[in-house]
Amino acid sequence: MFCAAALRGAKNLRISILEASGAPLKKVLLSGGGRCNFTNAAIDGGNPKDFYPRGARHLRKPLRAFGCVAAREFFRSIGAESKIEADGRVFPVSDDSRTVAAALEKSAAKCEMRFGFRADSLRPAGDCWEICGERNGRRETLRADFALIATGGRWQKGLEKSVEALGGKFSDPVPTLFPFDLDRAKDGEWENLSGVSVADARADAYANGREFSARGALLVTRSGIGGPAALKLSAFGARDFAECGYSFGMRVNWIPRASDEDFKREILSARRSFPKRSLRNSPLFGLPRSLWEYLCRRAGVSERLWAGFSKADGAALKAALSADEMRAVGKSAHKGEFATCGGLECGCVDFKTCSLKGRPRLFFAGECLDIDGITGGFNLHAAWATAKICADSIKNFAENEG
Repeated sequence: MFCAAALRGAKNLRISILEASGAPLKKVLLSGGGRCNFTNAAIDGGNPKDFYPRGARHLRKPLRAFGCVAAREFFRSIGAESKIEADGRVFPVSDDSRTVAAALEKSAAKCEMRFGFRADSLRPAGDCWEICGERNGRRETLRADFALIATGGRWQKGLEKSVEALGGKFSDPVPTLFPFDLDRAKDGEWENLSGVSVADARADAYANGREFSARGALLVTRSGIGGPAALKLSAFGARDFAECGYSFGMRVNWIPRASDEDFKREILSARRSFPKRSLRNSPLFGLPRSLWEYLCRRAGVSERLWAGFSKADGAALKAALSADEMRAVGKSAHKGEFATCGGLECGCVDFKTCSLKGRPRLFFAGECLDIDGITGGFNLHAAWATAKICADSIKNFAENEG
């Protein structure tokens, strides 16, 4: 749909959009909790490796050519004004994903829409493509000068085999962007913390001999941990975590901003200010009271008075706060569903045109490629950027062939 909108007004083109469902842009409508977080300010000037666990190298030039500013201008030009929030996420001013969806649909209004068309194969036919599928229980075949595949992260098997026959290679899909189930959750005390969040924490994971780390807000759930830091961690370690059967060691630093000196200074201040108060009644480092009490119990210092706080107590408390060891034992669905990474391998694609190498009239955009990002608008932006390249390439072909 984005590619069609980007080709609005292009000469010598008749565009058909083949949509398997009964309505387009479902993912756009669900994005950002219905607000549509469609890009992120960090893309401009940022390192793609920080946002894209897979495909970052191939996205460098596409993101420079069509970054956050360009995406906002494009959507403004089709009627969707946007705003940047404090964390860099970009939303429509209306805070309603329907604004973005309606703008795209309006811009592509002159295109033919074929709802309920399930494409299951394609093959070259001279300089054209034959796209085969089923619609309303009947087989249909379409011929097109150009074909763009933007099926999302789940490839239809027949379509995948068609692309493999043309030289494409695929990475198997595995879950990404998920919260972690922890052994710790078997503890009734942990369950009582469900819903507690820390604005800045660091989570580390150790799987397949590799170490992964993510920092950000962390949420305690009934079964483990979630929130932005956990989702980012799951994205960067997705394949290794899958190979480990989602069983591996983890460590959480609940106070990553506190240096060793900061820790000593805070403890000394508490000892001087509250000598007769127990540790559990003296939350420090801005931690939620319930989490502080829980970590003090883990350190074995919950009932200790500050007046009797020893060097050994300090070491135990520091370990509980900044090196909290736990073990992942599984994964949960984020907001009721799993995202996946995988798809057509980037090495098969010429990213100057986003076409299959050796097949310059067959294009790919979005999550059908083995490209995926962390939360915050990065996945949608990768879809826009690759679709924009496809649109420009198709337009150049059409103009040159006049």
